[in-house]
Amino acid sequence: MVTHPENQSKRRSLRLSREEILNGGVIKTMFLLGWPMMVSSLLQTLYNLTDMFWLGRLPTEEARIAVAAINFTWPVIFFFISFAGGLGRGGIPIISQYIGAGDKEKANHYTGQIFSVVLIISSIMATFGFIFAYPIFELIGAKGELLETAATYGSIIFLGLPFMFVVMGGGSVISAEGDTVTPLIISSVSVLINMILDPILIFGLFGFPKMGVFGAATATVIARVIAAIWLLYLLLRGKLRLKPKWKDFKPRWESVKFILRVGLPSSASMSAMAFGFVIIQSILAQLPDQVLAIASYGVGNRIVNMMFVIVNGLAASLTIMLGQALGADDIKRSVEIAQKGMFLMFYMLLAASGLIYIFRDPIVRFFIPNNPEVIQGAKTFLSIVLIGIPYFGLFRVESSLLTGSGHTFQGMILSTARLWLLRIPLAIYFALIMGMDAIGVWFAMAISNMVSAGIGGIFYFKGDWKKKIIKKPKPKI
Repeated sequence: MVTHPENQSKRRSLRLSREEILNGGVIKTMFLLGWPMMVSSLLQTLYNLTDMFWLGRLPTEEARIAVAAINFTWPVIFFFISFAGGLGRGGIPIISQYIGAGDKEKANHYTGQIFSVVLIISSIMATFGFIFAYPIFELIGAKGELLETAATYGSIIFLGLPFMFVVMGGGSVISAEGDTVTPLIISSVSVLINMILDPILIFGLFGFPKMGVFGAATATVIARVIAAIWLLYLLLRGKLRLKPKWKDFKPRWESVKFILRVGLPSSASMSAMAFGFVIIQSILAQLPDQVLAIASYGVGNRIVNMMFVIVNGLAASLTIMLGQALGADDIKRSVEIAQKGMFLMFYMLLAASGLIYIFRDPIVRFFIPNNPEVIQGAKTFLSIVLIGIPYFGLFRVESSLLTGSGHTFQGMILSTARLWLLRIPLAIYFALIMGMDAIGVWFAMAISNMVSAGIGGIFYFKGDWKKKIIKKPKPKI
């Protein structure tokens, strides 16, 4: 049998075609489609882990403040990027379902529309965040040197938000078509640049001044600017599978309305989730030793997020697979994707949580070797929070089903309930009312993950995620 050269090229590049996504084995396709996104997720995590690694090697007290500051800023920054990011995320079911339905022209059109909308909104938020960085962090409880350091780091990161969203949002849209490799390559180079620049700018090597936290933020933004320019070049020069024309980038109200209808619930969901994390930081800031609590939370949470490399990759591939299956009207395939995804996610996270619990001491010491109090605080965090992580895996699949099908309003309800009906009230009650301090917040995190998985089950059995949102697809490509 003669294999067509184009098919050989696809196998070599590991960029899955529409037919492979719709007809391949579910678990195999999930990993083939998901592994580049897992690595991309790891690389994104490495941005902040790299900052924390090098800042943790500053003199002891300076390191303590620096690590606490960058972890204090992240929920606020995430809140600002969540609205624009939610619109990009909401575009994924639109792109994937049009690809599944065989309407490549519409997929190209909405690619351009989504890029334009996200760029406009993220630019507005970047300007606002840069101007008001200091009062924002002061409002949520930072004081003294922690406030000064957080405002310094955060203001620079705010300036880089549009570039971040070209890379993150653009990568998601491109992945919706089945090309998960190109975003991986771009992210790899970006992270490598950040890893090289971080120690140079933080410690002042090779003639550069020592910039500390300011240097860490600057390195991150420079790396993201380079990645964003590269991605836009590939897209605008027609070097990717999705090939929007210049006219596709000019906002059209009907298209923008559809994007907003699907994307705004995702934006609201991500914004509510991000602001919920801000409230968690504020609760920690009310504790007797706010720096210790926030630093312990930051180190422990970053370690937990390493597991989410797998979670994010598989959840993203599941979203794409479901979207294309629904676009092709293959309900049987959609159900198989959902069931096998939940089984896989739960048991993989169960095994990973067990391993991290066993080796939590050396893992924590790797990131912050010279602060015994933070080391112990992060170990306590892991001992409690890891209990709920396998259930978070179920929650993540359930929310991905709603995202992939375009039923983002139900996804918004699920995500909002996890934080605002469960985690935050429990954290306030345990930490501040019962006097459990930081340990109370850790228990609130574990319990909220477990209960939210059960709430997600209600949406799963309701079954709206089996219905697509696009109308009148054209004949298959």
